[in-house]
Amino acid sequence: MSGSFLKWITCVDVAPYPHEGDEYLVQSRSTYVLKSHDGGMSLGLLLPIVVDKLRQFDEFLVDDRQRVLKLSSELNTLDKRNQAIARVAGTLRQQDAFDTLRGWRDELYVVYDDRKAPYFMAERAFCPLLGVVMYGVHIIGYVPPNVSSNGVLKIWVPRRSATKQTYPGMLDNTVAGGLGYPYGLQETCLKECYEEAGLDPEFVKQNCKSAGVLSYMYQHAREYETEAGLIQPEVEYVYDLTMDEENNIPHPVDNEAEDFKLMPVDEVLKRLEAGEFKPNCGAVIIDFLIRKGFITPEQEPNYHEIVARLHRLLPFPTM
Repeated sequence: MSGSFLKWITCVDVAPYPHEGDEYLVQSRSTYVLKSHDGGMSLGLLLPIVVDKLRQFDEFLVDDRQRVLKLSSELNTLDKRNQAIARVAGTLRQQDAFDTLRGWRDELYVVYDDRKAPYFMAERAFCPLLGVVMYGVHIIGYVPPNVSSNGVLKIWVPRRSATKQTYPGMLDNTVAGGLGYPYGLQETCLKECYEEAGLDPEFVKQNCKSAGVLSYMYQHAREYETEAGLIQPEVEYVYDLTMDEENNIPHPVDNEAEDFKLMPVDEVLKRLEAGEFKPNCGAVIIDFLIRKGFITPEQEPNYHEIVARLHRLLPFPTM
């Protein structure tokens, strides 16, 4: 077990840090910064392949010398920005410009300004191309030792459907979902628990407790020439849902999961080490196991780095 968890975190928090020297320099020289219409805010990081497609639109201005993609100064209201982003995203989808857009969801994500107000809204599938911060909720449904039949902490673990567009067949958190407009955090928790696991909203409201927030910068690969290198800053709000073994049993509802299995913590650890969890869900599990004392500084030599990298300070405004 020792040492394997840092390796897992580096698969989630992938984008280089300034102290990494050459790797960070390569990223800086290989990406463009998305700037607000007034040039005052940095909102995301884009790959050159995305910038090249956006050159065709009057809504964006490209400065290759400064490596900046700026929204047009005419987009000086939320409504104007929303309409412009929707038009651009829709056009690129019609052009079949990116594989990422084939996962179109008809779901809006909010990009925030430095006052924590909505700056614009964009189709979920378009956000990774812009490199903007995306948000989600992850809920760990667990049976505490004091109500467990054998005194061992257990977690309800679903297996993702084999037909999912991303990470089919991998293990997941009990419930997880993106934070789409216009839903708030609690609304999203209640909605996703019902839609994914058939859990009664009143039960969830009474037993689901906020347990923190994770942040990291994901890339499928550290490269900058294909969509695999898209930089995705993510913020995941985590919740603990206290459950038992006999009542309010989660079950598949919307075909997002194939089944749910109640796993003792040792089995969760074993499957985590085997790489069976979806990457960011594995990170949430690691955070949960740290908070519950199953991963400790005595066991894990990279404890501090793991905790720090699960709470990365993002270089963009957040909600």
